[in-house]
Amino acid sequence: MSEQKTFNLYPIDYPFETLVQRSTSKPPKLILNPEFQRKYKWDKEGNERASKFIESCLMRIPLPACYFAENDKGYHEVIDGVQRITTIKNFFNDEFRLEGLSIMIELEGKLFSELGELKNELENTTIRCIILRKENPKELIQEIFARLNQGAVELTAQEIRHAIYPGSLDNLLIELGDLEFIKNFGKGEAGLKVKDGRENEEMILRFFAFQTDLSDYDDKLSKYLDKFSLINQKLEPENIDALRNLFNETLEKCMVVFDGNPFIDLTKQKAKQSLVYYDLMMWSLKDYSLENLIENKTRIKSLFEELCNDINFTKTLSGGLQQKSSINRRRNIWKEKLSTLNG
Repeated sequence: MSEQKTFNLYPIDYPFETLVQRSTSKPPKLILNPEFQRKYKWDKEGNERASKFIESCLMRIPLPACYFAENDKGYHEVIDGVQRITTIKNFFNDEFRLEGLSIMIELEGKLFSELGELKNELENTTIRCIILRKENPKELIQEIFARLNQGAVELTAQEIRHAIYPGSLDNLLIELGDLEFIKNFGKGEAGLKVKDGRENEEMILRFFAFQTDLSDYDDKLSKYLDKFSLINQKLEPENIDALRNLFNETLEKCMVVFDGNPFIDLTKQKAKQSLVYYDLMMWSLKDYSLENLIENKTRIKSLFEELCNDINFTKTLSGGLQQKSSINRRRNIWKEKLSTLNG
């Protein structure tokens, strides 16, 4: 049987009133949980953008379609349109007043409950919704996720994985991604780097996915992490416990060896933590006992500084950082240096 390359879907025109009812039912039949996709962003600078959307609806300007994915229970998860539907729901609940209108200026400052006859018109306004049936392969859903967000504020690869591969592994990534060290990773002293695309969770995922010899890694990191997420989406509790312990114990080892500040280039004065060093140290130190690492702590730090100065190592840090050849080269150079611990 040939690989499925087309979607199993159906269109339906939902009135705004129905969308609000479905999103507020118990349990919700239309899932707008911001953890699913991305947080509501249309009210960051007041409600002008949301108000302009409501104004466009009242002007009967054609609206782009929303896309829903049918889950195993038959409910619909919003994969494109969460900002629009959340705006409609908020407005219907009188959560903001219209502002910054340019055409229907007589409605400036009004709540939904103050619209008079226009309330009914807005409730009956419809929007085309494309329902992707649950029979669709996850890979196809992921593809439409990525394509729908091209040209807009794109979802990160990890935001898409979070939506497409819910389950015990994703829950573990969320849990470990909330560790204080992970949340502050790479921010530097000023703490200016903002992370809002589930970077913390992808960082944990990298560790788990990189515990192999990378024989099936084809230089496409995102696809490699996708595959790992799919295969391990619904791990049993005992496997989740094992992964949790492996990560926590390995991070502790790195913290102990490098005095609470691992994963930085020791040859630079103001170096920030780097995923390159994170990947390498977490991969290499996990197999050593904590006692052995403590005993050899000074020697390991010295070897790592030597590594940071090694010209063959630094060559792997320019261009193609995530190529298999570069990763394996870094691993081999570091492994050779670590081998002197027992020599």
